[in-house]
Amino acid sequence: MTILTPNPNPPFNITRLSHIVLTSRDLDKTRYFYETGLGFEVTEQDSERLCLRAIEENSHHSLIFEKTTSDGPGLCRHIGYRMFSDEDIKAAHDYFNARGETASFVERPNQGLTLRLNDGVGVPIEFCATMDQDTCRMQKFHTHAGGKLAFLDHIQIACHDVAGAYTWYNDLGFRLSEYTAKDGTDEMWGVWLKRKNNTQDVVFGNGPGPRLHHFAYHTPEIANVIHAADVMASLGLADSMDRAPGRHGIGNAFFLYFRDPDGNRIELFTSHYNVIDIDHAPKRWELSDTRRSQLWGFPAPKKWFFEATEFETVVVKKPVMEATPVTLEDFLKNW
Repeated sequence: MTILTPNPNPPFNITRLSHIVLTSRDLDKTRYFYETGLGFEVTEQDSERLCLRAIEENSHHSLIFEKTTSDGPGLCRHIGYRMFSDEDIKAAHDYFNARGETASFVERPNQGLTLRLNDGVGVPIEFCATMDQDTCRMQKFHTHAGGKLAFLDHIQIACHDVAGAYTWYNDLGFRLSEYTAKDGTDEMWGVWLKRKNNTQDVVFGNGPGPRLHHFAYHTPEIANVIHAADVMASLGLADSMDRAPGRHGIGNAFFLYFRDPDGNRIELFTSHYNVIDIDHAPKRWELSDTRRSQLWGFPAPKKWFFEATEFETVVVKKPVMEATPVTLEDFLKNW
């Protein structure tokens, strides 16, 4: 498909990615991984729920784990976005229902008015405009630990219908910053979509889905990413590293990936860039150009392409398009 014209006047104002709700088999083990290992702040925990946030976040949570009795891998229950005001949320309720998309108000702890629905490709999402607030740790430097993570930045969704996701979110005012297309065609295999000032809030990449591929937290310095790896190793958590450090071509991010005790993938990264001006044209990457995944560094392992967190109660569908990725295993065969 061709690049869509951005919608400068969406029917309501979505401002950014807000939070993620996941399941956990062992909240204490999850807490150790995120608090002691990566340096998150715990804002609340009881027998059923663990709430976390990063250094610059004033809101009560950006990451929630809810207790599950399942023996299987972790599941994602909801992806949360912020809107500017409750009036926007009310307008969204009427807008979605008028289009035949069921949207309903729900009660969520520590959040104001919250609207829940499934997006155009089946991802369960919720919107809120307000959340309980408390002073962040930004200038409490003695508390900065692990990866010194500043804020939740983006998510990536493995998606069976990238074009459908792009169209749905474009209607809501999301802008395309970068994209991957099949060489010499308009066939889109990945789209980087944004509402805030940088390159992405949500990414949709081709694959069986919808599934949550990863969520990403920003840290201000490359040294923090490396320090996180050292800390995780010193805690005996080095085996949780999912992909070694490198730099993405897309987004320009210096990255490192871990898998938490329930198998969810988290990215620690720094160094992407602003996309603000309306005449800032989306950057195209050819599907065959492996620099899009790594300007330098080893290719991703096979599991990075094929393993992801499923959404609870959402059926995974086969992708519209099929391609064989270049993996670390392929690289080592020829090394």
